[in-house]
Amino acid sequence: MKLSFKTYRAKLIFFILTFVFITITINLLIQINVNFLHNYFDRTYHNIESINTITNNFGTIRRSIQSYVISGDSDSILNVYDSLNSISYELNQLSCQSEDEIVYKRSITNIYKTINDNIDMVILFKKQGKDYTRKLSETIESLEYANYFLQKFTQSKINHSVEYYNSLKSSIRKITNTNYVVIALWFVLSIVVNLLFTKELTEPISRLAHYANKVAKGELNFSIPKVESTDELGILNNSFSDMLENIKDMLKRLEDKAELEKELAKKEIEMVRYQQALQEAELKSLQAQINPHFLFNTLNTLAQMAMLENADKTYDMLIKTSNYLRYSVQNINKLVTLNEEVENVKNYVFIHNIRFRNKINLEIDIEKEIEDAKIPSMILQPIVENSIVHGFAKKREGTIKIVAKKYYANYVKIQIIDNGSGIEPDVLEEITKKSFVSKTSTGIGIENIKKRLEFFFGIKEPIFIESKKDIGTTVTITIPYIN
Repeated sequence: MKLSFKTYRAKLIFFILTFVFITITINLLIQINVNFLHNYFDRTYHNIESINTITNNFGTIRRSIQSYVISGDSDSILNVYDSLNSISYELNQLSCQSEDEIVYKRSITNIYKTINDNIDMVILFKKQGKDYTRKLSETIESLEYANYFLQKFTQSKINHSVEYYNSLKSSIRKITNTNYVVIALWFVLSIVVNLLFTKELTEPISRLAHYANKVAKGELNFSIPKVESTDELGILNNSFSDMLENIKDMLKRLEDKAELEKELAKKEIEMVRYQQALQEAELKSLQAQINPHFLFNTLNTLAQMAMLENADKTYDMLIKTSNYLRYSVQNINKLVTLNEEVENVKNYVFIHNIRFRNKINLEIDIEKEIEDAKIPSMILQPIVENSIVHGFAKKREGTIKIVAKKYYANYVKIQIIDNGSGIEPDVLEEITKKSFVSKTSTGIGIENIKKRLEFFFGIKEPIFIESKKDIGTTVTITIPYIN
């Protein structure tokens, strides 16, 4: 359990406020249930009081109407109508909690209306000297029915109150038990939080004390992990970590300064060896260029003869062969433009198609912006050669596409895509090995191309090869953009 507040003061305040909030919430729940129970029984008491009032008024009506028909006393009539008004008010005050109570109240209300009408008829017949005995008898009978339904209503109210009390009593018992459980859990949680809080406070202090003791003894071969916490101990830990790293950096700078002269001396020796290797390479390159000059001149002479004899295909073959050989020999250790490298690939594919009577279609898609991008020579031709040798060994025609585009701001992505038969996984593994060279190739393997690119541009893994059987092969080269 990791608290995420910025200071320990904030964490402590949060814990106290949470404890107070939960305590108040528990007490409020208990008080709400007690108030609800009190309000319910208060309503029940008022309902029973209203029933008693209605019952008494029905008794008053019975006595007063009988007194009126016997003596003709006008005060009895006033008592009757006062009682009727009181009954009407009390009926409106009655509340129902069950279907039975609704039925009983509706019956009492209807009987009340009947009694009211019959009393009016009894008083009218009495004044007119007519026979009122039947209406009086109906009134007395209605009063008895009213008392009967009042008793039913009262009994239903009591039964419902008892049931509700038992139900509410059970609910209160459950709520009380739940409150006990919550309090117990809160107590346990408080202990756990206190232990975690104490642990979170003491462990960083002990750890920092251990680190400080090691630094005091001169032991600096360790690092203090930084923490994401922004409380007081987190700030102290990170500051101590920065201080230790600064001490180690200063010591390292002193050691580096002591080793600087030794390193400079070693570099001077390495520079001398590099100059010797460069001179040797230049000598070998010069030797490689001496003999081919005779061959280039011979090819140019043959091309001129073919042109004079109107042998156009022979002329094109000789010119492209001469250009291809000259490019291969003169530019082997140079940086050339992407456009020049692609022209060399065109010459190679042209020669290959005539020599082996293939129909390899070469498609070029290079963004204008990167045509002058610098690239080591003889990079694309060996890859295209591998595509022809391995992708089109079983079929004499297909398409090789060279796509070059700007990649992000400072890189160039070159893709050589063919629709050949693909390369088997074991063969693909051999192709990428340093020692693998095709029998009919120029002698430059994929691993050689990879090493040259890594050397020229100072990058790792510049080549990625993906091949699928019967679909084709894609070789992707990603290098920095240099113009």
